[in-house]
Amino acid sequence: MRKPPFPLPFLADGVSAAQMREAGMKKDDCASRWALGHPDFVRRQTARFCKAGAGAVLAPTLAANRSALASLGLESRVRELNAGVLRLVAEGAGGLPVGARIGPSGIAFSYEEADCFDEIFAVYREQIRILDEAGASFLMIERQTSLADMRAAMLAARSTDLPVFVTMTPDPFSDTDELLPPLITLQAMGAAVIGVDNLPVSDAQERLRELFPHAEVPLAARLSALQAASPEAYAENAALLARAGACVFGAGEGGTPAFTAALAARCPAFPVPEPHEADCRAAASADGVFFLGDDIELSEPVLCSSRLDDDLIELEHGSANVGLVRVESLDDAMLLAEHGPLARLPLAVWADSLPVLEAALRYFQGRLLVDSSSPLEEEMLAALANKYGAIVY
Repeated sequence: MRKPPFPLPFLADGVSAAQMREAGMKKDDCASRWALGHPDFVRRQTARFCKAGAGAVLAPTLAANRSALASLGLESRVRELNAGVLRLVAEGAGGLPVGARIGPSGIAFSYEEADCFDEIFAVYREQIRILDEAGASFLMIERQTSLADMRAAMLAARSTDLPVFVTMTPDPFSDTDELLPPLITLQAMGAAVIGVDNLPVSDAQERLRELFPHAEVPLAARLSALQAASPEAYAENAALLARAGACVFGAGEGGTPAFTAALAARCPAFPVPEPHEADCRAAASADGVFFLGDDIELSEPVLCSSRLDDDLIELEHGSANVGLVRVESLDDAMLLAEHGPLARLPLAVWADSLPVLEAALRYFQGRLLVDSSSPLEEEMLAALANKYGAIVY
């Protein structure tokens, strides 16, 4: 397991929209705007979380990206709301690390028009740059149901030195019904912590046990406090999740200083997973993971054509265990992004153009291999592979 950015077990909590609604915020109001208009409340509540035993506090910037704010006519206030709220929380934090909460982009990713990924990336890049400049200690990217959102946020965060925590909410109607593909993809891209949120405790236990053998990074469990009968019951559930492999905790939506205090009282006794050799040498698409052995055999190159979907499906009937796709243009990269998830084998890409290779790695939602027989310089291949979490073979 990689060295974590903070001592484990780690507890991060902070003022939430649920608390603001109890204090008078209207249900359809913007939490960041309300927080900025009630600075004493934010400072006071943040200080209470600190006193309760949080190791870090979180700023209520979850829905403060341009896309989310535009639905309320607040898109011109992205900088004001993010920077202002983060600084308010820092004023009440007493020197503790301040994490910035970042939610879904609100933009639907389309495999048929994969370059819409750039729009998602731009939304996250703007918010993350502002939060970094305002002094965030780390990013908490949460309530995620889209691999495209998570990858875009990870790429946007690369322009900073901030540790990135990512928590996912499994959704059978999205591409995060299975959580192993995001784990394999995101930890290869540099995520510091990966985990689950907003799940019943039994489901969270099952998901964490599935992820743990393949996790190079600490696992998080941020379950909604609204599902718990009491702070003590919530802390008891957290103990179960610790035994399933989690070592980063928080009460999530509905959490209060009382929940944090109950967690903080139990956290020191939670087991911290022993370092282990994670089984994570794998390629991934949005809905599948392909573990790689030492005997990789590439297929004959598949060209990106109008029958790419059929060609990719047919690969599983050959002797090769990795499908090789030749990407010769930006249009080819778009075709790979659209049809690549149909493959029943892990995929490698070959390209002799750096922009084309980058497009293939950028728009494919998952983790690819890169064929090192390309005429591109080895250092360039390694740099792109590092950026997108790909495997050079």
